[in-house]
Amino acid sequence: MSSVNIWYLFGAFLAAMIGALPPLFGRWTSRELHLFIAFGAGIFLGAIFLHILPEVATGDFGSLANAMVLTGFVGILLVERVLLAKHEQSCGAICGHGHTVIGLTAMVGLTIHNISEGLALGFGMSNPRLGFVVFLSIIAHKSVSAFSLATVFRLAGFSRKKSLLLLIIFAFTIPISALFPVLVSTDLPTSAINVASAIAAGTFLYVATCDLLPEAFHGEHQRPKTFAALISGIGIMFLLTHFHG
Repeated sequence: MSSVNIWYLFGAFLAAMIGALPPLFGRWTSRELHLFIAFGAGIFLGAIFLHILPEVATGDFGSLANAMVLTGFVGILLVERVLLAKHEQSCGAICGHGHTVIGLTAMVGLTIHNISEGLALGFGMSNPRLGFVVFLSIIAHKSVSAFSLATVFRLAGFSRKKSLLLLIIFAFTIPISALFPVLVSTDLPTSAINVASAIAAGTFLYVATCDLLPEAFHGEHQRPKTFAALISGIGIMFLLTHFHG
């Protein structure tokens, strides 16, 4: 492996960790944190509808993509609202405040997406120009994804030590998955990657609509600013998606 490729792997890890620092270590007021939560929800919604679904809803898999998204959404709904219901503090509605489990839900969903992008980086490293393009896309996406994940961890009430450990694991999934095609020299079935990505999109949809947005808008103050933060998150993903293209 060339020194350039090693820098690609290190850069992808570093971008994710840097993106997580502001919400994790900053001293934010309750109002500021709620703006972060709305921004994170926008990132998740933008990732679903502007990035993931257009990539997976193609070819023969297109007809199954929506079903897999629904599977991811309903699966997390089952886990949080039924199987773990006895551990929740009831909010009186199906879409209420965040719970600890949602932090792990977001972690799993984003990790699945990380693996697919890490594999793309690994396959692209055989072509210097392609590898550089994929690398630029990944560092842009992963910094904002890590920002959103760290915000979810704050909402879930995770300690800083626990959040940092999970974020390190999250950041490492990109270089580790990028090494897989280099070491094994084989391709994973595209259908398997598409299924995992679509299910991950369903988990993102649940995180955004059933946990982040209700928390962001539950107060009476600064709702226009909160909505603007949501639109900003979607706008960031729109720009990154066009850059990726």
